[in-house]
Parts: sequence; structure tokens; C-alpha cells
Amino acid sequence: MKKDVIKSQKELKIISINNKWIFTKAKFGPSKPTRIPLLIDEELAFFVAAIIGDGHLRKNKLQISIEISNKKLLESIKKMCKKLFNRKFNIHKIKKREGKKQTYNLIIDSKAIYNLLNIVFKIKKGKKSNIVKVPKIILKSNKSIKASFLIGIMMTEGGKRRRGIGLSTSSKQLWKDLIKIFSDIGIKVLKDKWIYKKYKKEYYGISFKREFLYIIMRECQSGQMGQILDSYFLK
Repeated sequence: MKKDVIKSQKELKIISINNKWIFTKAKFGPSKPTRIPLLIDEELAFFVAAIIGDGHLRKNKLQISIEISNKKLLESIKKMCKKLFNRKFNIHKIKKREGKKQTYNLIIDSKAIYNLLNIVFKIKKGKKSNIVKVPKIILKSNKSIKASFLIGIMMTEGGKRRRGIGLSTSSKQLWKDLIKIFSDIGIKVLKDKWIYKKYKKEYYGISFKREFLYIIMRECQSGQMGQILDSYFLK
């Protein structure tokens, strides 16, 4: 992963590199230094999953946008940006749309982070809901990384169901990848698919018993991951 990360930052000015981080800033004009991890860890896996779930890499700007109704989760992602990248980004309240929940938007304005997600983790620019998939780096990682990735996906794409926990996606490949990751950490899921008549589009679902959340928590070495999962699904 190190070589890929360094390569993703070639358009920026490299300030320094050590065993864990590469520090970069814009080549021209004033800019804030950004710290980019050279290795995958639980926090980065969660962050990548949150972007895959509810994030958007803008096509015309080097910005990442995350708009969700769960402000508490957005605050957690904001704190994670500070911990991972040593950058502080702002949360904005979106004007409420009629018949819709109040939402909040976190704008991550950083070419370094944008390139990390696009080049290293292969997250597409623009609309991606039906083509997104689990990055190969995650699929090849250990169980703690996979568990943290699942938490990020569940927090953005999942929710409580009458019989447990469930999530849905319009990406068949993401669905297949997630089923494999759940299996890798010892969780057998129920699978289904259906046609969403309003959009005439096929959707894919995964569900599992609530008690299986504790298996995911046990695989995570970071207490922060468990706290995030507990705050939404286990209380």
C-alpha cells in the first residue's frame, strides 16, 4: 500500500515521509499540510467505508462531501479526519427539504485525501451507488480491518430491522463483497434482492441477527470502533 499512497500524492508537494505517514501540501499557493497514512488501520478502514456508503467525490472539484441525517455520526467522522489526516473540516446544516429529514454535510476539501480515496481505494468520482465495491486492500486485510470496514458500512447504509440488523445497496458487487467479509469474520447473513419499482432498479439486501454485532466488536482492536457501533445499534 505504501507505494500506491506515495504515488497518489505525486501532484502535491511532499514535505516529508516516515514509516507511517506522508506529509503533503499544495505545490502552489497557500494551503494547509495534510498527513496521509501509509498503512491501513481500523480508523482508515471505517473512514473509507463511510465514504463508500454515504460519501461523494465531486467530479468538478477536489472535494469529498458526506451528507447524512445522523449528526452524531458525522461528528465522529470529523474527529476521525483530525486523527487520520491532522485536518479539521466543518459540518454544515442543510436547509430542510419538505417531507425529508434534517441533514448535515461535511465537506472535506483536500486534494491529498481526495487522491487517496480515488487512486488508492479506487472510489469513483461522481455517482457511484450502483458500481461501488469493497477495495481490494480491505478484502486482503486482517479481520480487525474488515470488521471496522463493516461498521463504517453499517453506520451509513444499515439500520435496525424487526428481526435484527440489515443493509441494502444497488451495487451487486458491493453486496457480494460484503457477504464475503461477513463470512470471513464468522457471520452468516441472510441475502435477498428485489426491484425498487419507483426507480425500476434492482436492490440487494443483507440481514443478520443483532447478537452478531458483538462478533464484529470483538474483532476490532480499537475501542473507538466499538463505541461508534454501540451508540447506534446496541443502545
